[in-house]
Amino acid sequence: MNILNKMKNTFWRYFFVLTSSALWVGCSSTRIFKDETPIKVSSITERKTLSDEVKKRWFFSDPVLDTLPGISFEKTKAVVGNRKASEVIVAIIDSGVDINHPVFDNNLWVNEDEIPGNNIDDDVNGFVDDVHGYNFLGESYYEQMEYIRMIAKEIGDEEQLKRARVILEKELPKAEENKRQYRRIYELAKSAVDTLSVLLNDDQFNSESLRKFTPESAFIAQQKALALQFLSYTDRADLLIKDLFEGVTYYTERSDYNLNVNYDGRTLIGDDPYDITDKGYGNGNVINRVIEESHGTHVAGIVSQIAPFAKLMILRTVPAGDEYDKDVALAIRYAADNGAKIINCSFGKSFSPNRKWVEEAISYAESNGALIVHAAGNESEDLDIMKNTNYPDDQPDFNTEFASNFLSVGALAPYFNQGLIADFSNYGKE
Repeated sequence: MNILNKMKNTFWRYFFVLTSSALWVGCSSTRIFKDETPIKVSSITERKTLSDEVKKRWFFSDPVLDTLPGISFEKTKAVVGNRKASEVIVAIIDSGVDINHPVFDNNLWVNEDEIPGNNIDDDVNGFVDDVHGYNFLGESYYEQMEYIRMIAKEIGDEEQLKRARVILEKELPKAEENKRQYRRIYELAKSAVDTLSVLLNDDQFNSESLRKFTPESAFIAQQKALALQFLSYTDRADLLIKDLFEGVTYYTERSDYNLNVNYDGRTLIGDDPYDITDKGYGNGNVINRVIEESHGTHVAGIVSQIAPFAKLMILRTVPAGDEYDKDVALAIRYAADNGAKIINCSFGKSFSPNRKWVEEAISYAESNGALIVHAAGNESEDLDIMKNTNYPDDQPDFNTEFASNFLSVGALAPYFNQGLIADFSNYGKE
């Protein structure tokens, strides 16, 4: 689930508590192994309930053997057996990666022509110290949404700008109100938890231990009642406070940075993001800047464990906000130039004023034999409707696809038929 959907769900859970109490989340062999037998969903006995253990690993399952719509990971391992895998370079275009984590000890791509840390472009490719990839964001972190940048700089045609302003007029007041409400809920919950933590001598208490506690005053009884209602949605008091604080932080950042027409996160970088020829910006430090940027590490970790023979090329282009078309285009070209055969792009946005740069980069990657895997998006929207397009995309204006190397991937749930698509995932037939 993406962070926005998590915050929406978290907010309404706790808002309900507050109002109801009246108080206010590849093989080296050339032989190809494949099973082309079509799966008849109607012949599969669908599971109606799943155990907690199955919920943790269902996506590794096989649709026929396990009657779960997973990726047949164990079945694939059995088919591959002990065959030696060929090394493949996988580019992770994302928010940066904690390359010092031990899970990546043997998985990082290395630019052998670059000397680490000498602040010199040794291989004269235009990127200084690009040992494991490149950081197109420099030291920046927060960013506006693309449609906010378009409004602020009056980029795009009048129809696009009109649509952008309509979204802003809807989203900014909502974010500011959610920030206020979240903070109020957080303050009430924290006050109750702090008080009860002292009395219970436990800052990780749960609803079970709290029920056994006998208050000695009406005020403490009120605090207990409020905490019990909150704890009906989470396991422990400390996790409750952490959850709510994340909500306060998220909506504060959304209103103060993402939706703020006067904010400019690009000043830290110093380039012109609307000039594709203005290069040489950024640096070679591909590590994510804050723990909240862990998405790239998460993605890279999955790749390293599913395909331990892969060499990961890290390209930091995704800020806390919308990525720039220029950064994405240059990152795709960098990956293609340096031998990446798979380019993972787990990001997307609804506006792309310089999409031609990205489309040209996609075609360039195709000419270099690279497959681009792109996230369909997490807005629960039908991508066959033009206004819901999630950029980058290889079918502009719903015309014929201009590239054969672009794969858009949605998310599944552990059920067949109507429940197959995860409730947060974008979808579409085209």
